[in-house]
Amino acid sequence: MTISNLKYQADSKPCGDKADMQTNVYHVAYAPAIKKAYLFHWGCNLECKGCLCKKEINCMALEENLDVVFRDPRFCPPQTPSATLSFGKLVSLLENIELTEVAFEGQEASLDPMLPDICWWLKDRGCKVILHTNGVAMADASHIDDVIVSLKAITPELYAGYTCRSNASLLDNFRKYYESGVNLKAESVYIPDYIGLEETEKIAKFIASVDTNIPYRMDAYFASGDNPWRPPTPEEMQIALAVARKHLKNVYCTQQTKKDLSKADLLYEVVSRMAACRSSCRRRGSNSRSAASTSRSSSGLA
Repeated sequence: MTISNLKYQADSKPCGDKADMQTNVYHVAYAPAIKKAYLFHWGCNLECKGCLCKKEINCMALEENLDVVFRDPRFCPPQTPSATLSFGKLVSLLENIELTEVAFEGQEASLDPMLPDICWWLKDRGCKVILHTNGVAMADASHIDDVIVSLKAITPELYAGYTCRSNASLLDNFRKYYESGVNLKAESVYIPDYIGLEETEKIAKFIASVDTNIPYRMDAYFASGDNPWRPPTPEEMQIALAVARKHLKNVYCTQQTKKDLSKADLLYEVVSRMAACRSSCRRRGSNSRSAASTSRSSSGLA
């Protein structure tokens, strides 16, 4: 299956007075086989040292981005979206495809002032809505089905060192999301000798203090940005899983070990329906950007 860039073609304004209001959505990817769209948002309230967007800002499940994990960070200049969609253009784009599910990805979707309106429109159409968030800002979850919170670290000093911000509101908001009744999930990036076994156990214990049934996903770190860390081995990921499973009932991990992925390695094809970035980095060694964590864009990867 394939993920493609969706091109806006309609000129209509289906959203009344809000049609011209700007969203933070700069890229839309779509998996036709599962009728799922991925909306990528620009703008964040954290400065994570290992942010995936330091390497690639468009969907990493696109065929041209299957090399993201192993791109050399030294050849990855910063990317910036050249434009974002208005609410009306986003709706017109999505109206032209079959949809059952939509995920908010990219940087931090909770900062998009149009997020409640987008969610309302999607739910009115019968779509499942999934929010990926760092949890620092609390989103209106009244029209959201799943909330996936990237916890990063529990130790205040470690979290602040990695993100340049306190995690106090994040931990409080994680509990609030749970109490709201949404389907809550947690994730983090495993970085050996930094956010390693000790911190992983703290993360698992925190999640368990809310509910031991909350699913927890660990993503294996891969090089992104100017950092000294190394990726974990598959054996290290298995040890980390065992540590987390002492406290939680549903723990799993993602890790790409194959360097030369092709479309045959995808669970489903993803196509780009709309892409907008000034600096393109598509191949290793030539204007490429490096990535650190798959926590936001592992869609379609086996």
